[in-house]
Amino acid sequence: MDTQWTDKIVIVTGGGGGMGQSAAKRFADAGAKTFIFGRTLESLQATAALSPNIVSIVCDVADSASVAAAVAQVLQHGPIVALIHTAGINTPDRFMAHADPSKLASEASWRSVMDVNVMGVVNMIQAVSKPMAENGGGKIVVVSSTAGHGYDSFAGVPYTASKWAVHGLLFTARMQLSAHGIVLSEYAPGEALTPLVEKRPVKPTAEHRSAMIHTDDCANSLFFIASQAHCMSIIQLPAYQPFGGMPPQITAPWLAGLDIGPKK
Repeated sequence: MDTQWTDKIVIVTGGGGGMGQSAAKRFADAGAKTFIFGRTLESLQATAALSPNIVSIVCDVADSASVAAAVAQVLQHGPIVALIHTAGINTPDRFMAHADPSKLASEASWRSVMDVNVMGVVNMIQAVSKPMAENGGGKIVVVSSTAGHGYDSFAGVPYTASKWAVHGLLFTARMQLSAHGIVLSEYAPGEALTPLVEKRPVKPTAEHRSAMIHTDDCANSLFFIASQAHCMSIIQLPAYQPFGGMPPQITAPWLAGLDIGPKK
């Protein structure tokens, strides 16, 4: 395990807040020159203020041209050692069928979720893998979701579909990238207390929020994965899901809030 990151170049997407912000600070505190990507400069300012090692670059991961320009800007400072991809979105409209039309996932929501959550991963991996390979290799850690590993009643159909796609993408690309010296890992943290929580149609209670993993813990996990020996690719899953019925003392009150049962 190599925890020496001084002057190494790291890209963190979704750097404007939540998991991306915490991850950027973790790598910057370890000495890495950390470039954070986000769609607006304003969204990145709070993160950049956390460390002189953090540099903001405006980038929309769903736009391949934007990604190519942002990565080219990073490469002016030296080779990219690691990509930590945390960018992802969800929408409040999450259903394929529902009595309330406002809860049906719109075409716009489907496109935005798939563009950011799936094509964002594709665009970032394609942009960094060639220069990484030319420099002898690198590490890519993509934040996926437990929604991509099983049934998830609260994440919604578009998000779940996107994360299944991401899991399949990473599982298939892992060996292809390994042949070029690039280690691809997947981090599915489970119930994390991030801004995405506020997009849920039913908000978790204070009890559920207290059981969720915090973004600083996520950052430590991402740092650990990226610091492993070059022979180790990781698929990380959580020990429990507060909304998924564990720990046992926490029940599932959000199901009633989703209002999917028969009308009384």
